[in-house]
Order: sequence, then structure tokens, then C-alpha cells
Amino acid sequence: MSGTDDPQGWGNPGGHGWEQPGGQQPAGSPSAPPPHAPPPPSPPPGGPTPPGQPPPGSGPSQPSGWGSAPGWAWRPPDVKPGVIPLRPLGVGEILDGAVTTIRRNPRVMLGLSAAVAIITQLIAMIFVWVIIGEATALEQLNENITTEEALEFLATTLGGLAIVLFVTWIGTVFLTGMLTVVVGRAAIGDHLTMAETWQHAKGRLLRLLGLTILYTLIWSGALLLIVIMSILLAVNSPDAALAILLLGGLAAGLVGIWLYVRYALATPALMLETSSRGNGGPAPIGVVEALRRSGQLVTGSWWRVFGILLLVVIIVFIVSQVIGIPFSLPATLGDGDMFTMAGMSFGALVVSTLGGIISATITAPFSAGATALLYVDRRIRREALDIELARAANVELPGRSGGFGPEGTPPGPR
Repeated sequence: MSGTDDPQGWGNPGGHGWEQPGGQQPAGSPSAPPPHAPPPPSPPPGGPTPPGQPPPGSGPSQPSGWGSAPGWAWRPPDVKPGVIPLRPLGVGEILDGAVTTIRRNPRVMLGLSAAVAIITQLIAMIFVWVIIGEATALEQLNENITTEEALEFLATTLGGLAIVLFVTWIGTVFLTGMLTVVVGRAAIGDHLTMAETWQHAKGRLLRLLGLTILYTLIWSGALLLIVIMSILLAVNSPDAALAILLLGGLAAGLVGIWLYVRYALATPALMLETSSRGNGGPAPIGVVEALRRSGQLVTGSWWRVFGILLLVVIIVFIVSQVIGIPFSLPATLGDGDMFTMAGMSFGALVVSTLGGIISATITAPFSAGATALLYVDRRIRREALDIELARAANVELPGRSGGFGPEGTPPGPR
């Protein structure tokens, strides 16, 4: 991987160093070459096994790393300076790496998630409590509800819901960006403080907001257009509106899923990559470049990326339900009803909100971590990023050297 055709940072030999918080020069950069580890042991000489002796590798003292078929074969051990081994990752290693990152960086990962979850859940709790009061008042009126009162309730509900969704969306965007930075550094064994995380991420967060808006419009724009067209046609031609909604919605949904997966790695690309800008040194990549990078990395492996993202969503859903159900019991078994808001006590609402905070605190860093490590895996497979990560971590990969594989082949899709 040369410095001219891979402007993606993370210790590129062409001068793009692994971007450290505070601007330190990363280990393994051109001005700080990595130390040389001792060469791997040479395999024993071949030849037939003397009579009366067991074949190589069959004894109880077989050395670690040696295979027995066919013949002797030395396998380099995993190099794992951080939460993942520096090689192409399996699905289990991606998920395990996300959990390990949380365990090794609990203050930053869980602290940031808890802060965002508390803010968003409290705002949602206030909104729900206001709606409960409005619904209770309307329920007492029974059939005496006027059109004006119904429209006022609808306006209050939609307005409050819009505020809650907006605050949650903003919080999630900034949380995901900062957590991605922590995961990126954890891959090489770094442990960032809250201040270091903010210092590294703050210059990219506004770009991340723009990226999230554009990304959302890309994958959901067609479906939104179909819904709007159906609503407009429903006044004069209900049958045509229903047909467009069903057929067009199905087509738009499939296209939306494809686009969602194709650009799902744009956030970690924006938060972790740099590019050279003339003599100004490395700089963060832009929004369009981040989308282009995600498209490049997903190409040829769409189904695998889709499967891993779907697995992460399923795990997050199951964890959320396991945590949330016990906290929803007071509202279900008490004065309230799980299918209606009217009559729910304030205490039950507080308990339910507490469950939401705990659930979001745990699931948000896991989801962000898994996505970031999926991005790292794709770059390792396509661009030999493991070599650059090894330079940044000041370690050496046995049998690997500057941008070439063990057989001397240049890095490429793997």
C-alpha cells in the first residue's frame, strides 16, 4: 500500500501517520521505525523419519505453532496489541472485540453512553408524561371531544415526538462518533481518556452530523417519496395510492436496505481516516469521501456486511428486551396498561425510563464498536491495514513487511 494511492491514514508509509490525540508522532512512522522482533524459528529439516521414532508433531511435547500435515509448517502466532488480532477477523472476533473494548474502557464507553442516554430518556419521559396527562383528560370527556381538542392533542403529540426524535438522533450521532474514536485506538492497545477522546473527535463531529443527514436521505429518500406520493393520491384515487404504496414501498425498501449497507461504514471512515492536503499535513476526510470509502470497502462483500450488521441489530434488540421488560412490569401490573398510556403512574414511568437508560448505556457502545471493527476488518482484507496498525502499535507481524504479504504479493482484496 503506497502513500500515493491510499490516503486513508492509520500509519500509511507515504507520510500519513496514525493520528494521535494531541498530535504526537505515532510509533512506526518514518521518523520512528519500529523495533525489529527476532525472526520466527526455522522449521526443522525435512527428510524421512528414522525407524522407531514417532513422526514429527505426534509427541506430547509438540511445539506451539507447528502443524503436522503435510509435513512441518510454521504458523505465525496472532499479534494482538489491542482488542483484536491484527489479521482478518471472524464474526465472533468482531463481536468479542466490541465487548472487550467496553470492558477495557468502561469510563469512556459507558460514561459517554450513560450521559447521552440520561439526557434523551429524561426528555422522552417528560414528553410521555405530558401526553399521559392530555390522554387522561380526553378519556374523561368520552364522546364530548371536539375536533379542536382532538387536533390540539395530535399537534402536541407530533410536536413532542419530533423534539424527542431530534434530540435522540443528535445524541446518537455524536455518541457514535466519539465511541468510534475509542474503538479505533483500542485496536492498537491505546486507552483514551474522556478529554483525549473529545480532543480527537471534536473537529469531525459537525462533518459527522452532515454525513448522517446525507446518509439518512440516501437510504430512506425513495421510501419517503413513495409515502408522500401515496398520501397525495389517496384523496382522489385510493386504489392507485394503495398500489403505489405496496409495490413502490417494497421496491424502495429493498433499494434502501442495499444503500444502507453499502454506506454503513461511512461513519468510522470519517472518524478514523485522514488524507494528505498538500504541505498542510494529514487532515480529516470529507463527507463525500467517507461515503465513497464505505462503498469501496463494502463492494464484493455486501452480504457479509449485511449479515454482521443484522446480527448486531438482533443482539441489541434481544439485550434491550431482556433489560427493559423487568422495568416495564410496574406499568403493566400496576395502575397502568402496557397498551395505553392513560392512567400510568409517575413512579411506573420513572422505573420504565430507568430501564431505557440502562439498556441504551449498554447497547450503544456495543453497536458502535461492532460497526467500527467491521470497518477495520474490511480494510485489513482489502488494504492490508494490519501492517499499518502494527506500525502504529510498535509491533511486528511475523512474515509480513512494508505493504506486502508473506509471499511477496502486494495487498489487495482478500
